[in-house]
Amino acid sequence: MPKLVTGMSPNNKLLWKFATECEVQRETEHRTKVYRQGYGTGLMKHFPSAVEASKRSNQGFTLIEILIVLVIIGITFGFALIAFGDFGESRRILFSAEQLVNTLRLAQQQAILETSTLGLRIDKLGYQVVQLNNNAQWKPISDKGVFKMTYFPQDTRITLKTINPTSVGAPAIIISSSGELTPFTLNFGSKQDHNLALLVGKRNGDLKFNVVHTK
Repeated sequence: MPKLVTGMSPNNKLLWKFATECEVQRETEHRTKVYRQGYGTGLMKHFPSAVEASKRSNQGFTLIEILIVLVIIGITFGFALIAFGDFGESRRILFSAEQLVNTLRLAQQQAILETSTLGLRIDKLGYQVVQLNNNAQWKPISDKGVFKMTYFPQDTRITLKTINPTSVGAPAIIISSSGELTPFTLNFGSKQDHNLALLVGKRNGDLKFNVVHTK
């Protein structure tokens, strides 16, 4: 600390007073800093559980945030189910109907390329492409690939109407080597909606698929 000299002028006395106050302030700040550092170190040594509790508290907030996100996702998923109405059942049936249309078109191409007669066996469970062999018997083309037995989604409702009555053992829809087929109408529906889509096949081989509802 600066020393007061006897006989100092008033201006020098003011400077001495200012220097003294600055020195006191620096000393106070230094002691405060040392005290805080020592207190913090002592707290870590004597109260480690308090520090650990603080860490756990921060982790807890993170878990709470995760739970909130999960709740939001659950609510969003619930609204999505409400929007679908039938939990996507109609969309699965429509997708299966489109697969059948594509299978029929491929069967037409194969009948033309191989100059063979093919058919489509179809019932409430599913469908399969068959071929008329040399013994006048209808046999499945393959148990694998696009012409294998394909099953409709659960609760699918189909209504097939053909102009010509089907003979015993013959498929409902016959595809000739020219690509022509048995005229038919095939309606697709579900438990909740009996009119989801309509497939119309003409004698000249033309296939027209219309989606009625897209619930």
